[in-house]
Amino acid sequence: MAQQADLNKNFQDVKDNFLRTAFLNAFICVFMIMIYVSISLSFGSISTFFLENPEFLIQFGVTLLLFTFFSVLSGPVNGLIVGFVGEYLFQLSFYNVINIEWCFIVGTIGFLAGIYKYKPLKFQDRKNIFYSIVALTILSIITMGAIIIFQIIFHPNQSNFEVIFLNYGLKFFFQALISIIFCVPLLLIAYDKIFASKERIIYHELLTHHLASDSDHTFYLKFGRTKIYFCSRCSSVVIGGLIASFSTTLIEKIHAVRISPEFAVLSCIILPIPGLIDWGAQRLLFRKATTKSRFLTGFIIGTALHLMSFTRQYSLFILFLLIIDFSILGILMYFGHKKERKLLKSELDQISPENNI
Repeated sequence: MAQQADLNKNFQDVKDNFLRTAFLNAFICVFMIMIYVSISLSFGSISTFFLENPEFLIQFGVTLLLFTFFSVLSGPVNGLIVGFVGEYLFQLSFYNVINIEWCFIVGTIGFLAGIYKYKPLKFQDRKNIFYSIVALTILSIITMGAIIIFQIIFHPNQSNFEVIFLNYGLKFFFQALISIIFCVPLLLIAYDKIFASKERIIYHELLTHHLASDSDHTFYLKFGRTKIYFCSRCSSVVIGGLIASFSTTLIEKIHAVRISPEFAVLSCIILPIPGLIDWGAQRLLFRKATTKSRFLTGFIIGTALHLMSFTRQYSLFILFLLIIDFSILGILMYFGHKKERKLLKSELDQISPENNI
């Protein structure tokens, strides 16, 4: 029986680790895609430099720099997914046609950069800094070749090889020279010194809203050798709001439609209910909320908070709805506190006779 229990525990640990790893990678991919598209809005995507200026020009690529840096941190699979999906979403939103070859090119950059994956303390050794410059140079040369090949395959009648080599291949290499080969190692050195110089745990009530004894209400993200803890529900509210904002912006750009006020009001009525139930059941001591339930309900509430910005002429109704929601929270908090005091008094009554003997 004991051996079976150990096997079941080991299986559950493996399952939990797998789910956490899968969730963390999905989380990283979503935020990298959001960052890629958001930066591209200001500075242009990696493809913009070539599609809008089809002649030789040397220019610093902000999007190329940051995308390569994050790909090195996150690994080849994430870099590939983010590069392809991020570029595709940007093109879908802001170009009249989809240049699918550039989705593959950006995905290739992310994959190749991710192969030279960051490890803590890796860039405190000068030898590894030199290796990173060599690796990024090889990445740039391979990508330059890929760009030339894709241009020949997808645009065979566009121009001759010399023009493609100069205006696409060599143009990318010079951009990579100033944006990747020299700048990315500097960012990695700074990241390594800030987050990996020593093992640290940052558990601050400003971020967690809970004492260390209630750490099960939190989750952590690891940067180098630094673990930073966050409140599960509050963080997921922020994450839900950011992802909802990003998604609605894309929907408006791609389909030229805007969320209707009626749909937003209905969402604001329905979406907070799971969070109220989960928090209320925990506060009334009926059940203990899990990190998963806190994160899920917080995400849904964050989505509802963003959709409030679309309610427009129903603002007075939304104000009334907020008063109702917070009133429910207050009532649940009152009865929860009352129940805790009652349980505490019962426990003290049970142990007090022993103390009097």
